Amino acid sequence: YDKSLSRHPPLILSSDDGKFHLRIGSSFARPVAQSRKRPDPGEQPLRDKDRKVVHCLNPMYGIKDPKWLIEYLEYHIAIGVDHFHIYNVDMHSPEVQKVLEIYRKWNLITRHDWSGKASGQYTTRITYEHAKWAAQTDCALRSRGVYDYALLSDIDEVAMGRGDEGLAPALEMCEQAHTDRGVIGCSFNSNTVSSVFTKLTDDEEMKMKDKLLLERYSHVEVKPVCPSNCRCLGKNCKEMTRKYHYGRQKYIVNMHDLTISTLRPLWTHAISGDYDEMDRIMEQIPDDVLHIRHYQGHWLKNRNLLDKMEEKYAPLPKHFTDSIRKTIFKESPLLQQSYAQAKEDPRFSSGLGWITPVERPAQYHNNILLA
Repeated sequence: YDKSLSRHPPLILSSDDGKFHLRIGSSFARPVAQSRKRPDPGEQPLRDKDRKVVHCLNPMYGIKDPKWLIEYLEYHIAIGVDHFHIYNVDMHSPEVQKVLEIYRKWNLITRHDWSGKASGQYTTRITYEHAKWAAQTDCALRSRGVYDYALLSDIDEVAMGRGDEGLAPALEMCEQAHTDRGVIGCSFNSNTVSSVFTKLTDDEEMKMKDKLLLERYSHVEVKPVCPSNCRCLGKNCKEMTRKYHYGRQKYIVNMHDLTISTLRPLWTHAISGDYDEMDRIMEQIPDDVLHIRHYQGHWLKNRNLLDKMEEKYAPLPKHFTDSIRKTIFKESPLLQQSYAQAKEDPRFSSGLGWITPVERPAQYHNNILLA
């Protein structure tokens, strides 16, 4: 690992009354609090009190193509994320390293060395979940009292709120539930972007060449497929539940209420796997307020469902894709250079690096150019 690329700010733990502080680790290179937006030339970083949402991005492996990373970060900034904690299990590619360094210099990300070498193999031995749970818990401890909420999700998951409002309605709902009944976190469903598996024809590829990746994939499953991201409760699956792991849910957790105990490892689909407790301390957010768009779906491919399922056109709001395009191509020469070079690099595909698309029937192509 490279200490010049992965710098750990100190972890500061405080007593509830604020009279006692414990500082773990040290780094004089970066402050523990980070600015919430890309600063304009000559502009001072925003103050701590203006920060709201930190994105605890689960550990990343083997990312080579920087295009998705740029779009992912810019999209989440547009919907209301103020800062990202990024956990590096490996060193990715030089192109991705370059992009990460750009965002680190803008104080939009904090990088953490989560490699096997740094962790004594804890993050790479036996199970990926070790790395994920440890990263989520580390991020929550670092963010407590600095941000209002933490969003926990993976690099292939995009949070989609209500229209052009981004995360705001979900944060308001979760905060109200906290006020009303002491809720400390809110979970939301994962919906599969199944069009990632559609192998485009040469003509379709040509028409898509100027689209963002987030615009390229705009078709999602009409309904969840049990048991992959739901659990049937009745005959013929007329009733189902999507709570927690059944719906591949992700969640936001309260960071501003310092009376909440955070001394527990944070789980993948909820604060913990004790569902009785989670029903008491977590709120379920409806899909039209917030959900995850999951750019994956190996369960559909492995069960030969890609040619049978129903898809619907559900693009991301144009307001946000226009914002991404403006930032990349008009406001940041550094991002524009990295993005353009990656588009011309034959080592990188025109799609997503972790997906191998397959031939699908005509109905999955008919509306694909609506984006």
